[in-house]
Amino acid sequence: MNNNFIPLDVDLLKDFLDKDLLNSNIEIFISQSTGSTNDDAKNFLSQQSSTLSIHTSEQQIAGKGRNSRKWISPKGKNIYLSIAWLSDLRYSQLDGLSLAVGTILASSLNNFTQNQVGIKWPNDLLIKKKKISGILIETIDINNKLGVVIGVGINVHMSKEEGKEIDQSWIALDEVTNSINNRNEIIGDIVNRVFQLTSVFTDEGFKPYKLDYESLDVLTGKKCSINIEGIDKTVDVLGVNDNGEMLVKEGSEYLTLRYGEVSIREL
Repeated sequence: MNNNFIPLDVDLLKDFLDKDLLNSNIEIFISQSTGSTNDDAKNFLSQQSSTLSIHTSEQQIAGKGRNSRKWISPKGKNIYLSIAWLSDLRYSQLDGLSLAVGTILASSLNNFTQNQVGIKWPNDLLIKKKKISGILIETIDINNKLGVVIGVGINVHMSKEEGKEIDQSWIALDEVTNSINNRNEIIGDIVNRVFQLTSVFTDEGFKPYKLDYESLDVLTGKKCSINIEGIDKTVDVLGVNDNGEMLVKEGSEYLTLRYGEVSIREL
């Protein structure tokens, strides 16, 4: 584990942000502890009119993942990041957003891990079949506009003792590289990529990210168990369509799976 640890800092983070982003008057909030950075972002969106803001913290007391699962968030060890985006999209246009974010997030982390990160549909990033990061997309209606919160959690320096409550296989970045001592750099790179995504995704949706996603996808061609509304099925994963929906085959039947309605694991 790398002990040359640099704390989160607004000025240090700004050093890694693109000039166009800084010139956009983006607002940055860093706290020592909070309930949930996603909740902070939603609260900010409900009160302000900023198009984009960054919310991160050294610790989350009530961190959350998909399906209301608890996100283990020890102080000063990981990245807990939420980006608030006041979008021009309709809710129906958000299909594939989680995969698009996952694609740019994996590409960012692969700069630090020698291309070891893959994507497990719909919102997990893996290294060596162990979870390194998760994505949680939430929305809020604001004066006829759609507020979107892009939540990202990344295991960076967390010890096995600190993560003992996690109920699935996981890994931290410093288990695969000793070059990470500045989380501000990682956050800056991710935010730069999300800033670009807000424009591209608004115009074209998931489609521009599909090829990159397919190069990072860890499930296509695999036999998996899926659970839909409490019903388990064994399927062959065929890939995703241009909307980011997963295409699977159960026997002779073809199914299209949407984000949010299904859980999946490789057999």
